[in-house]
Amino acid sequence: MTLPTPTMGSSPAAGTVVGFPLWLWMDHSEWEPVSATAAVSAGSVTVTATPDGARWAMGDASALDCPGPGTVFDPARHDADAPSPDCGHTYTRASRGHPGGRFPVTATVTWSVEWTTTAGGGGTLDPLTTSASRSVRVDEVHALVTDG
Repeated sequence: MTLPTPTMGSSPAAGTVVGFPLWLWMDHSEWEPVSATAAVSAGSVTVTATPDGARWAMGDASALDCPGPGTVFDPARHDADAPSPDCGHTYTRASRGHPGGRFPVTATVTWSVEWTTTAGGGGTLDPLTTSASRSVRVDEVHALVTDG
C-alpha cells in the first residue's frame, strides 16, 4: 500500500507578509482512505489507512493542527483579508533572517490504520505519517501616512 505524499497549497502562493492571513490546504483528492488487499491461505486481509489530520510546522517555531485537508482559497468566494475557516496561519515576523530568506514549512498527515480479514478478524495498527515540505517567503511591509 502506498500512501500519497501531501500536495501542499497556499494563498497567497508565492509568499505573504507579516500580519496577513495565509490559507493552507492539501489536495483534497489525496484526502481519501487508501486500501490494499492481500490473499492469504484462509481468504484475504485488507488494510485501510484513513487520514486523521494534518500538522503544519510553519518554520517560525509555530505549528498548527488542521482536522482535514483545509479549504482551497477561491477569490470569487473568499475575502483575501479573512483567515482560513479551518487551516491557516498569520506570521508575526519576516523570514529574511532564515536561509534563503524563507521559512521552511512542513505538512504531515497522520493516517489511522485498520485491518480486516475475510474470516472476521481485524484490528488497529500503529498510525502512519506522510509529509511534504516547501518554503515560504514572509516580507514585512511598513507604511508611512502623511497629511498631504
